[in-house]
Amino acid sequence: MSATSDKGRQKDAPAGRRPAGREEARREKAAAARAAEIARARRRQRTIIAFTVVAVLALVGVIGFVIQNSRAVSTPVVVPANATGSDNGIVVGKAAAAVTVDFYEDFQCPVCENLETSLGGTIQQMIDSGKIRAVYHMMSFIGPESVRAANAGAAAAQENKFKEYHDILYANQPRERTGGFTNATLIGLGDKVGLTSTAFTDAVNNGTYKGYVAKVEDDASKRGVTGTPTVFVNGSELAAQALTPQGFTDAVAAAGGGGSGGNATPTG
Repeated sequence: MSATSDKGRQKDAPAGRRPAGREEARREKAAAARAAEIARARRRQRTIIAFTVVAVLALVGVIGFVIQNSRAVSTPVVVPANATGSDNGIVVGKAAAAVTVDFYEDFQCPVCENLETSLGGTIQQMIDSGKIRAVYHMMSFIGPESVRAANAGAAAAQENKFKEYHDILYANQPRERTGGFTNATLIGLGDKVGLTSTAFTDAVNNGTYKGYVAKVEDDASKRGVTGTPTVFVNGSELAAQALTPQGFTDAVAAAGGGGSGGNATPTG
């Protein structure tokens, strides 16, 4: 009986191990199924994220298009009188002048004010003598005050008083980004140089030339102007070290501005 029982146990041992093997197989199959499901979930998540990104980018593009179109519709480009220079820059001086000087300035820019303080007399003398034809591109990159001042400058150009107004704004330049160039201040400074018309006041208050101001900024960027002041003499940009009375005089002379440019009627 004992031997028979031992043999029975020996025969039953392999059969007892088979259920354990099947359980292991089931666990492995379940683990594989879970791994496959996790992989599928991750693929779904990546797909959803990709579609979301594409949708957001598309929405941004549509919003940008709508905003750009609304700006184009709501801000017409009204070009002031005497804005007949390159990229509709405001021209001051005699049409027959041998040398054209393009000035890119911002009424809020303190470095531009320094330029006007050091070079203003020389520039005006050359304009009056017919040596140069000045073309002013008033930039507005510093902020809303720059936009308001440039708009007011364009309104002054419309009434043939741009240069007088240009000079008085620099003579009374507030510190940048301090709120100094309000519409009321700009109108008050205009009054000091004879800009007393309702047309000027309305143009300042209504932002009549804001579309033009934006166009000037855009055209300057296309030309490669990245800061103010920037000065071109007959199309050649002057180095910063040349922006002195002597350096400017030499540059104008080298460009052919040695003599009078004729007796055409000044503009601006």
